[in-house]
Amino acid sequence: MSLRSRTVWAPLALLLAGGAVAAGRQTPAPELRTLAYATRDGAELKLDLYLPPSASGTKSPVILFLHGGGWSGGTRTTGPDFTRYFAQDGFAMASIEYRLTPAITFPSNVEDVRTAVRWLKANAAAHGLDPERICLWGTSAGGHLAAVASLAPRGMFEGTDNLTQSSAVQCVLDAYGPTRFDVMDAQTQAERADLQRPVVEIAVGGRGRGAPPAAPGGPPPAGRGAAATPHDDPASPESRLLGAPVQSAADRVRAASPITYVGPGAPPFLIMHGLADSSVPHGQSVLLYDALKAAGRPVTLRLVDGLPHTFFNRTDLDEAAGPFAMQVREYGGEGAEVRRVERAGVFAAARDFFRRHLK
Repeated sequence: MSLRSRTVWAPLALLLAGGAVAAGRQTPAPELRTLAYATRDGAELKLDLYLPPSASGTKSPVILFLHGGGWSGGTRTTGPDFTRYFAQDGFAMASIEYRLTPAITFPSNVEDVRTAVRWLKANAAAHGLDPERICLWGTSAGGHLAAVASLAPRGMFEGTDNLTQSSAVQCVLDAYGPTRFDVMDAQTQAERADLQRPVVEIAVGGRGRGAPPAAPGGPPPAGRGAAATPHDDPASPESRLLGAPVQSAADRVRAASPITYVGPGAPPFLIMHGLADSSVPHGQSVLLYDALKAAGRPVTLRLVDGLPHTFFNRTDLDEAAGPFAMQVREYGGEGAEVRRVERAGVFAAARDFFRRHLK
């Protein structure tokens, strides 16, 4: 996507917010509670709840994090440091485990997400949470689950627990999540010639500092490129999620696509994708943005120069390599779309989105 509008600098607060937790800053540590939110097949599904340091008696807005891992891997600790992002900003952070393939197929994991949302609402008073201010934040496979869970109509993919509660959420941050499985290989091929070289490496498991920025002129790190399993392959993560090869299961592809459920009740979305992503083509994020815009829903798309897949797993990313040039498309729900290019930290942009919609 090419933007010809002038480059603008993000507000100073947005640029610097990625480093808001400065060295030597003395703040109380968030409280961690590990809790079971459901039981499936005799096993507990757990979440880690990070409660922000705040005055007693306040109700904390909640960000529910959904990890990546191709729907078959990852844990509730796969991601950045949740005490920093964003418990120290006054949000309660809840990171869940959900059922994984091949033990399950779609939509069991979406049911787990909606079950976790309802559990948080049903138990909000016990943990000082605000049940009316909950946002989903998913990365990769978790971004896909966040999109489907937030867009599917009430009564679908709900599971069986706390059904008197609504699974509706107030906003969604979908980071590099797949959107429509049956066009992923075609998009990957179309984007290959313009795929950017990563400016930084990301530790797969998250929480760490990752690797130093890549040296100029060297080969890009290995990723899900030409040598990786095609998305249409029967062994691909997408086929395993569906329980059938992607191109043989049109009904399942449609059921698993968040675009299927875009409608007038969709919450505000922030969609972020790196332009050095060799695992999920950034065209997947463009498809979801276009669908939400066509439905008249508030949505922002940020395509980030030089960032590979799983970039939110690196806690120090903004300090190590930011601010990043971003191609931004923004639609407020009415009027004209705004396009611009700006520089900002990725965590800073996420923080700004959560503050606008949860505070």
